[in-house]
Order: sequence, then C-alpha cells, then structure tokens
Amino acid sequence: MSNTQRLPQWRCTVPVPLDSKVLRAVEQKIASCESCTPDTAEVPFDFLLDCLTGCDPETTDYVLPEPVHCPRCGVAVRAGYWRWSDSADEGRTVFILPGTLITLKDE
Repeated sequence: MSNTQRLPQWRCTVPVPLDSKVLRAVEQKIASCESCTPDTAEVPFDFLLDCLTGCDPETTDYVLPEPVHCPRCGVAVRAGYWRWSDSADEGRTVFILPGTLITLKDE
C-alpha cells in the first residue's frame, strides 16, 4: 500500500457566522443544558444550529458573535468544533471540542 492510500481524507470546514437575531431564536428553543440537567440533555447544540440554519453538519463551523446562554441556569452554551494540528513528531492530528448538550423545549 502506498503512502497516499494510507493518508486520511481531510475535511475542510466552512465558517458560518451567525447574527444576534439567530442566537436569540436559538436560545428560545433551549429548555436546559447538560450543566443543569445532565440526565436529560442529549441533543448537541450544533444539531439545533444545523436545523435552524440548514447547514451541513459535516462541514459547518459556527461563529457566534456572542455567547448563547441556557435559560434555566445561565451557563454559556458552546458550539462544537474541530481543528487540525500539524506536528513534526506526530504528524497531522485532529483536536475535537464537542458542543454543549441541551434539552429542547416541547413545541
């Protein structure tokens, strides 16, 4: 097997800036977060963003101009992201910071 066959396929993300209006709409759909209701929060915050924006979850990296807060406890809710890191010793590795888990309001 050649070197090119063993290399993983790198994915590029597209930064999607969100405005305050979208963030307020997002906050209104959140009932709680993993900080205040760890037993019931199971929806990734990014999933809610993907649903509201229609963006592809595989390639989207959300840019929030201000924090979104959990309406129940006030903790900042974060979107997840991943970044590539290049190292002479370890090669190319990925760093993943998962987004906050939330509970959606019943509608």
